[in-house]
Amino acid sequence: MKQSEINLLLNEAAECLKKHNWKLPPEPEWCATDFGLGDYEKAGLVEVLLCNEPEYCEKIMYARENMVTPCHTHYEKKEDIIVRHGRVKFTLWNKNPEENKAEGTVEIKINRKMETKKSGEPFELKEGERVTLTAGVWHEFAPVGGPALIGEVSTYCNEEIDNVFADKKVDIFQAPEADEKVATPCC
Repeated sequence: MKQSEINLLLNEAAECLKKHNWKLPPEPEWCATDFGLGDYEKAGLVEVLLCNEPEYCEKIMYARENMVTPCHTHYEKKEDIIVRHGRVKFTLWNKNPEENKAEGTVEIKINRKMETKKSGEPFELKEGERVTLTAGVWHEFAPVGGPALIGEVSTYCNEEIDNVFADKKVDIFQAPEADEKVATPCC
């Protein structure tokens, strides 16, 4: 991913946060990724890490309409994904969909109530709604109908060892191509 593309997405995220009256703490950690897949318009995400303590983590994320966060799971992390602005389509699986046919169901909490979702069948959440994902639930999400701000409150986030992507080509740690200077937005 080019640094100019990262800067563009970070600035878009900052404008969206400002438009929706989000105030960030001093010196949050910003990052943008195309997941190493080379097309951030199809697969991409901006994350703003607000805190990451041993007991908990909080993020606010930004994505354009149809910008997918590819299917992944976590070995340990439990997370609530909260739609803060917009609408987000989620797809959940009980097994890695790259290795297994989507069948069966997934038991999850939506808005703090247990629900059963069919594995591999998309559903939408609107602004203010949340899904609670436990370790081992495979999930993918993308905004629909426009960009979205997506909150995350979770247990400690250790992306180096706890993110497992279904697509083995995904690389969230790729170095950017330095075609311009890093421009960290401020909100």
